[in-house]
Amino acid sequence: MSVKTLKHKRSQTFLRRLAAFLHRRHGLVLFCFFVLTLFFAGFAAQLEQKTTVRDLLPADNEVVRRFEETVQHFDLIDRVVVAVQFEPEHLESAEVFAELLVEQVEAQPESAQYFHWIRANLLAAGQRTNWHAFLKYLTRLMPEEHIPDLAKRLSPEGIAARVAENRRELESGVAVKALIEKDPLNLLEFAGGYRNEIAGNYQISFNDGFLVSKDDRMLVILAKPTDSPENVDFSVALTDFLKGQIEITKQAFAEEEGLDADTVFSIGLTGPHPITAIENSIIKGDVVSMFLSSFAMVVLLFSLAYRRPLAVFYVGIPLFAAQIWTLGSGYLLFGRLNLMTATFSAIIVGLGIDYAIHIFSRYLDERGRGKVAKEAMETALAETGLGTFVGGLTTALAFLALGFSDFSGLREFAIIAAVGIFFCLLQMFVLLPCMLFFREARRRNTEFKPRAQWDFHLEVLLKAILKFPRTALALLIAGTLILLVQAVQLRFNTDLRSVRAKSNEAINLQSEITNKIGGSLRSLTFLLEAPTEVDLYAAHDKLVPVLRGLKEEGKLVRWDSLLSFLQSPRAQTRNTASLRENGLNGDQVREAFKAAMEAENFRETEDSTRYIENLAAGLDAGGAISLQDILATQSPFVRPFLSRHDGKYKALIHVYPSSGLWDKNAVRALTQDLLDRVGTKGDTQIHVTGIQTISEELKRLVKQSFQYSTLLSGFLVIAIMWYHFRKPSLMMLTLTPLLMAVVWMLGTMRLLGIDITVLNFVATPLIIGIGIDDGVHIVEKYLHRKSNDTAELVKLTADCGKAVTLTSLTTIFGFSSLFLANYSGFRSLGLCAILGVFFCWLGSVIMLPLLMDVFNVRFVRHGVSHGNEPVD
Repeated sequence: MSVKTLKHKRSQTFLRRLAAFLHRRHGLVLFCFFVLTLFFAGFAAQLEQKTTVRDLLPADNEVVRRFEETVQHFDLIDRVVVAVQFEPEHLESAEVFAELLVEQVEAQPESAQYFHWIRANLLAAGQRTNWHAFLKYLTRLMPEEHIPDLAKRLSPEGIAARVAENRRELESGVAVKALIEKDPLNLLEFAGGYRNEIAGNYQISFNDGFLVSKDDRMLVILAKPTDSPENVDFSVALTDFLKGQIEITKQAFAEEEGLDADTVFSIGLTGPHPITAIENSIIKGDVVSMFLSSFAMVVLLFSLAYRRPLAVFYVGIPLFAAQIWTLGSGYLLFGRLNLMTATFSAIIVGLGIDYAIHIFSRYLDERGRGKVAKEAMETALAETGLGTFVGGLTTALAFLALGFSDFSGLREFAIIAAVGIFFCLLQMFVLLPCMLFFREARRRNTEFKPRAQWDFHLEVLLKAILKFPRTALALLIAGTLILLVQAVQLRFNTDLRSVRAKSNEAINLQSEITNKIGGSLRSLTFLLEAPTEVDLYAAHDKLVPVLRGLKEEGKLVRWDSLLSFLQSPRAQTRNTASLRENGLNGDQVREAFKAAMEAENFRETEDSTRYIENLAAGLDAGGAISLQDILATQSPFVRPFLSRHDGKYKALIHVYPSSGLWDKNAVRALTQDLLDRVGTKGDTQIHVTGIQTISEELKRLVKQSFQYSTLLSGFLVIAIMWYHFRKPSLMMLTLTPLLMAVVWMLGTMRLLGIDITVLNFVATPLIIGIGIDDGVHIVEKYLHRKSNDTAELVKLTADCGKAVTLTSLTTIFGFSSLFLANYSGFRSLGLCAILGVFFCWLGSVIMLPLLMDVFNVRFVRHGVSHGNEPVD
């Protein structure tokens, strides 16, 4: 007896003893499993569902580290956008509504928990800033070309003329009193260039301070959240809060304007926070529906196939327990589920039922032959259990192959799926037999009544195909070659819109806004760093002409940089010297302002006094303002743009592309163009950071993980097949249908226009792990044949094929819950998996018999010799 045969017999002996033990102690085992299920259920209840892409990436990744460092030091959080859409004749009403909404939000005590600020009118927001304090620095931070005009404005004659103009405007009713009190010398006029920078090349009107599309059909309100959209609970709470305030504002608007806001406006939210909140709701709903629908469909199909109502409990309870155990283990291992691990329930249900089918089918067959329950289960586990265990082990290892990746989301998915497979095997090898023994012990009528099972008419199908085996095999090979050509042309797509729900109105609104205003409201983020202020300003001066050129070329609409509003210490010194050459000083300006106010009978107020005192102090200040001085103010206007850490000054530049950030090719080209033109070197560097870098890193990891995990899972499957069969011909026989199925699946994806995405790429290693099971069962059954004629081949394949067909159907039903989900990524994964499972069935039940017949495979098991045939 060979070592291989000896090990096989020992495995069978162990499984027979396991069946005997379970028969004796099934009550105790059931109680232990019940207690363990309660134990795992306690942990499963604490499991948190994460729904952001960031949760898929490793924390120690350099790109992720740089992004999180930038977020930490610069408070890099994208804005929330409220979009009000209307007909042009309702523009003024929309402006009223926007101001009411801002007032309503700001009046709420909890507003500060959610927003740093919310703005409808940017000019009004600017007037509420500490303008007086800024006047101290105005003369030093103003662009050098404006200094002559400023000197003329601050001369005694210029001050007298401006104050006189204020009097005329007030008397004519043209001017607003609050604006004159805020800025009596109209120094805000020198910010006109900055206003143009804010508007950029957007197709928006900015005359009244509101951001309105050029066609007067959309007004946008901007808000800066206090926390990252990665905080899902915060995003949900913020979105709910803002929606509630919008509803309250609608009522206030109706009372003030006498109009129903719902009939006049269409109001929507977008930005990362609303998108995250809506995605979270969709995904959580999908997770529950996937679990319930997959469980119900698979168990119902199982019951109908065996025509036994109690089969619902025989397989339903072990499957449910396996789910609970896996969820509990997920909490103990990771404390959460991510986007990828959220799909595990459909996968576990679809695969776990397969193990039950093979064991339960053989048990019923043996009971039908007259064996008592104990003997029937011993035979079922001994004859079918080994192949089932090898198939399950292969699937689990194929999943674990995914874990050898830098892609942490994939690694968590791999481990949880492998643990789930192990628990499914454990439940079907232990809990299922115990439940059957428990039922048999309490059955009043001990007579077993065989019931017809679905045979799917496989014998008829196989007989028809085997009449022309070479022709049928040639057609399958030709189809494989054709689809192989398609498969190698598959693209990797990391555009997150490809996996998100089409029903997410926040995503749809974001695209609509980009089209409406001619550019993205979300920015590319570049980090400029240098060891000294001089180097940072020099690098920025080199960058600005590049940005202007790209703006003129229409590749970007605008950019934000604090350094564009500051002047280098050298330029500040020149400004101070120029003003002194014009004879300007603080005392002169004070006296001229006081005289002008008296001449026009204006009363000096607290605001006007602070205004002129701060302006005078700025004129008398001698030293330049350093970046260190600016950082020391800890102003909320500075933090999003400027920082100093790790021994370097660092500045953020926000660049707004003409196309949305979703247009990855355009964004990639713009980024590379800018980096190439700037060409920094030495200690002065410019890096691209922000969420777009996460997306690019995701693409790299997906592509790398797809290739690596597919190769590794394939290698593990080959190794296990070699260990199991120890014959190259049998190994190749089992692997060929699997190879065909993978090629057909990938080729069909290409024909259907399905790209490889961040979620569906796991379908390939998944199918490699699942698909090998069918081949193993068919080949194992064939090795137990009693003759080599075609009739025996048809009979054995049809007998085993019934179970394989049913397992394929139940797996397809399990994956169909993914296909029916709202989340596009789940649907794509579900469709790919359904295709893969179907093609695995086609390869195992159709192609394998053809290969056996055409190539006359003659190996057998258990020393059954047929003349000169080799014996295993």
